[in-house]
Amino acid sequence: MPESQRLRPIDDLNLPVWVREDAKRLQAHPAFQSALRLHAELVSENFEKTSALIRIMSEEARYLICIALLAMHHSRDPHDPGAGATLTRLQAFAARFELTGPNRVAALVALMQHAGYLDQVRASSDRRVKRFEPTKMGLAIAEASTVATLKPIQLFSETHDYVQVMRDDTQFIGRYYSEGLRFYADGARLVSALPECHLFQRQNAGREVMFKLWIALTDKGRTAPAVVSCPYGQLARCFRVSRGHIRRMIEKGERQGLFTVHAPGGQAIGILPSFIHLHETLTALEFALMLRAADTAASTTGRAARLCW
Repeated sequence: MPESQRLRPIDDLNLPVWVREDAKRLQAHPAFQSALRLHAELVSENFEKTSALIRIMSEEARYLICIALLAMHHSRDPHDPGAGATLTRLQAFAARFELTGPNRVAALVALMQHAGYLDQVRASSDRRVKRFEPTKMGLAIAEASTVATLKPIQLFSETHDYVQVMRDDTQFIGRYYSEGLRFYADGARLVSALPECHLFQRQNAGREVMFKLWIALTDKGRTAPAVVSCPYGQLARCFRVSRGHIRRMIEKGERQGLFTVHAPGGQAIGILPSFIHLHETLTALEFALMLRAADTAASTTGRAARLCW
């Protein structure tokens, strides 16, 4: 991939103007680097503690389907027996945005059920309607994942205490994720706009490996090119993937000009300016969406509007 394409500024990305402007403002904020580090630590910790998450939400399509499920569940009108998260609605969501096919959606839902994160419930007034509801364990995982996004963006705002709002208002999560999906539907599709990140966003443990490399880099006390040690076997154990999977990811990143491998097995990986630029750009854009969604959700009350898919 040409250097000029890899290092495109935010202004050159095909995203809504407000997303680009908010991301640039956050990059200039004095807390930006602290927020980057905190986000990397919290997300990595969640995935290392809960092995099933890698197969459930570590890749863009599956992550968005999980978010849609939470938004549908938390925005459900309890007086409407047909409301809530159903397989048909999740498949329609995935089809609308060309994320994946219906069989893969069904397999993901089955995996969440098997892991103990979802229960299937029949509507009392219409036994044909079967919706999915998070279990107690599923809600705990959802809260931990949400906290991993809210705590970093809290560093940019004194207007709301996002985590406290979430814990005081059970419908906050529904509003938060519904807003995020609305932004996505309106054109804030970060992975499509930034194809340089496909290596990390569209495969198991990709984003999590990106976070681990960032932690290793910032452990050196700077955000400049440096050689870090992230052994492939250690990364593989952290995220329950194969060592070969990690090796292929790093080698592909090397071909794309993100890394230089100085020693086999991940013992010495040179982090190049293009990786630093990509990570900072992607995370600034993510923060822009999270912050706008959190502010909207914290400023309102009640259920989110029902998603139209």
